[in-house]
Amino acid sequence: MGQMTFATVPGFVDLPDSVLQADQPLTDYDLTKINNNAKFAAVRPEVFYGWYKNGETVIIPTSPVDGYVYARQELEYEVAAWCSRSPAGGAATNGALLKPARANANDAPGTLFLLDFWVEEKNEANPGLVHCEVHYWDNGTEYPTNGGFVKVRTIATRLSS
Repeated sequence: MGQMTFATVPGFVDLPDSVLQADQPLTDYDLTKINNNAKFAAVRPEVFYGWYKNGETVIIPTSPVDGYVYARQELEYEVAAWCSRSPAGGAATNGALLKPARANANDAPGTLFLLDFWVEEKNEANPGLVHCEVHYWDNGTEYPTNGGFVKVRTIATRLSS
């Protein structure tokens, strides 16, 4: 199946119910509006993925359909997968599409104790900021780290303007 593409960014246009009543002429202008609404609906929502580590900010996606660049307020984030070890030295994250290689050792001594991975949402201080906290427990001492990395699912939904 080929990729759907549009020459222009579609937008939503509200049509009054009277336009679609029986025995009323349907103009090419109204048909164009209906067509644009269908195109607008076809690209809602779009989903993007990328691998990130602590402190990185999720990249603002661009639609492959029509080149539309999303705004932060149009994005929601989910942690789709995670790894408790940091990425190997030189392994790409910051939106990488392929899973980075992981380090050969944990970031602290002891047993894996607590994992906390999240991405700040649009109503928080730093939308898109990735947080990775991996804690270890060794001989009665907790060792918190910012190790690990996550696969972030970005759900992009266009706001009608």
